[in-house]
Amino acid sequence: MTNPNVPPMPQMPPMPQPHGGQNSVPQPQYAQPGAAQVPPVPQMPQPQAQPQAQQYAAPQYQQPTYQWPAQQAAVVPQAAPQQYAQQPVQPTAVYSARPARQLRTKRGLLKYILLGLVTLGIYDIWQMSEVGESLNLIASRRDGKKTMHYCLLFFLVGPVTLGIAYFFWFHRMCTRVGEEQAARGMTPTVSAATYWLWGVLGAFIIVGPFIFYYKLLHAMNDLSADYNVRG
Repeated sequence: MTNPNVPPMPQMPPMPQPHGGQNSVPQPQYAQPGAAQVPPVPQMPQPQAQPQAQQYAAPQYQQPTYQWPAQQAAVVPQAAPQQYAQQPVQPTAVYSARPARQLRTKRGLLKYILLGLVTLGIYDIWQMSEVGESLNLIASRRDGKKTMHYCLLFFLVGPVTLGIAYFFWFHRMCTRVGEEQAARGMTPTVSAATYWLWGVLGAFIIVGPFIFYYKLLHAMNDLSADYNVRG
């Protein structure tokens, strides 16, 4: 292989033939060596000019101008309020679907009288105590009240107050029964007036107290049946 960077060797010209009887020796001519080929120097890439960053104008914020109520009313017309027919809302009591326990619903006047005579009044005391306890279980969640236990009234509070506490106990207990009937959507059949008219004043016609106990026991049966279903 030939190196392109090394110049070629000079070649000797041919000797001239004698001519005309004269011996002339030409002078050797040397070919000038060609210039050495120098590879081109690679040019470094010129750095490109960086694009100029775009200049953004600073945002201009407009200060809010306060408008007086009169101006606001002129700028933004207010729509006329819609009128809805108001319907009366009746308060209803909220009850749970699971009662704490099943209450008795077989109270009756005849049983109250006959068993009271046989047991010398013990059954009557137990029956009124059971009515007070059932009423507390049914109505205390709604009104937050509590009726005194009838045994405490019969053996202690009643004798100490010379029988006055009996009137207050029956008055409050009958009031709670009527209010609970109304709260559960029933027609109130017992109230404080029922006690005073039939239980107290009705004693003068003998049958008044029996009518009162009949109404009270049947009202408790209705409340207990509703409580056993709705809680």
